[in-house]
Amino acid sequence: MNTKLNVKQWAISSLVVFVIMTIFAFVLSRLGVESWAMPVPQSPPAFQPDVMTGRIAVYLSRLIAAGLFTFIFTKAITDKPGMGHGLRYGFGMGLLLFVPNYVMSLVYMELSATAQTIFMVVGVIQSVVCGATMAQLYKPNKA
Repeated sequence: MNTKLNVKQWAISSLVVFVIMTIFAFVLSRLGVESWAMPVPQSPPAFQPDVMTGRIAVYLSRLIAAGLFTFIFTKAITDKPGMGHGLRYGFGMGLLLFVPNYVMSLVYMELSATAQTIFMVVGVIQSVVCGATMAQLYKPNKA
């Protein structure tokens, strides 16, 4: 098992995963669930950043998530990496990230259960796609 990180492959893979995450977020919010995801009106938050600051925070957090998703993948590569490993890794990460978030959001977020279920399912699918992509892009023995 090769544990040395190939920084160039990691960076390229992280950017590709970031793009996949951004596409999934766009499709989910714009084409799929926007009408169901409207929260119940409530009092304004104590602090609400302007639109540009919020957008920067979203992209920065997504970039960090993509880098960490990719980094953990590089450390979890088995002796026989391949598509199966990428799919299993993506499914496991999807369950780890989105199922607990789903349970918590049922209690704390004022969205319909249907919208939250769609967010969870699409999130797990997104992780599987990212894992499969990582299996194709990050080759541990390639210098």
